[in-house]
Amino acid sequence: MIETPLLTRLPPPHKIAVLRASRLGDFLCAAPALRALRAAAPQAEITMITLPLLRDLVVRSPYVDRFVAFPGFLGIAQQFFKARHALEFFQRMQAERFDLAIQLHGSGVYANPFTLMLGAAASAGFVRAEDDAGALAAALVWPERGHEVHRLLALMRSIGVEPRGDELLFVLRDEDRQGAAELLTALPRPLIGVHAGSHDPRRRWPAERFVAVARALLRRHGGTVILLGGMHDSDAAIELAAKIGPGAYNLAGRTSLGVLGAVIAQLALLITNDSGPAHIGFALRAPTIAIYRSGGMERYGPLLPGPFAALEPSADAEDPAAAIVGIAQVLTAADRLMSAATTETELPLCPPDNASMAYAR
Repeated sequence: MIETPLLTRLPPPHKIAVLRASRLGDFLCAAPALRALRAAAPQAEITMITLPLLRDLVVRSPYVDRFVAFPGFLGIAQQFFKARHALEFFQRMQAERFDLAIQLHGSGVYANPFTLMLGAAASAGFVRAEDDAGALAAALVWPERGHEVHRLLALMRSIGVEPRGDELLFVLRDEDRQGAAELLTALPRPLIGVHAGSHDPRRRWPAERFVAVARALLRRHGGTVILLGGMHDSDAAIELAAKIGPGAYNLAGRTSLGVLGAVIAQLALLITNDSGPAHIGFALRAPTIAIYRSGGMERYGPLLPGPFAALEPSADAEDPAAAIVGIAQVLTAADRLMSAATTETELPLCPPDNASMAYAR
């Protein structure tokens, strides 16, 4: 017997809380789920609970009405936990009297207790295969495989929310474009962006390979290599700029998220690890090379056609050197994407040796 979806069983919700206390890339991957929820509950006030650093992106989203800063919680590492602050937070949230709370944060081991403590009339979220729904009104087993966008849409579909496309969203404002123009106007073209950071060290392509690629592209194309990132990337970016030498321009830690997006929109090419800026590039359809560890494309690769190259090492590489994307592979992708910006030549789908490469135009 098929259970009736949760939204069909509930009165139309007037207040919905959504938990997604993850970093930039994960937040951008939630846009299709939020779009679908907005379309399914147009009458509802949707409150997004996420990291303080993402406040500006939440405020400008057309799918969300309110931002609430995630206060930290035991087992959820993205924000420092203080018991007193968490207690005050839950008191405020329970006073909101949400009709529905949705956990979009993962397997639910720690996120489901947090979501239930919001005090909503009904709650939904993921659970591990070995766990039951517990106090959740609706639960979906956390998919071990698949793209992050599709995982979140699967939960939405399970509660009666139909998907409205896979497109990511990054909203740019006039002030973002103006801020980017002020930073970029005097720089020689083409502008080639490099983001060598990631909060997860396993996702970082070796820094010396970024340096080698940047130098090679400056020799071939001239222009400026722009180093991108947040404040936590500043020291590493200073070191990279020094190693790249003339032609490098360091913007790490000098932009808001909005201006960072506007800078990426102006690039002839972005080269980045599997990180937030890769998803900004996908959302804005900027020419983007995203470099993944083995298997990373399945969860975070580009879903839709665009001027993108997604590179990851061969999953069965026996040689340790082949288990990392090669410099030549990135340069090949860079030359093709940059030439595609000025020609109508079709990008080939044939990957080089020891790499999996996905192209789309």
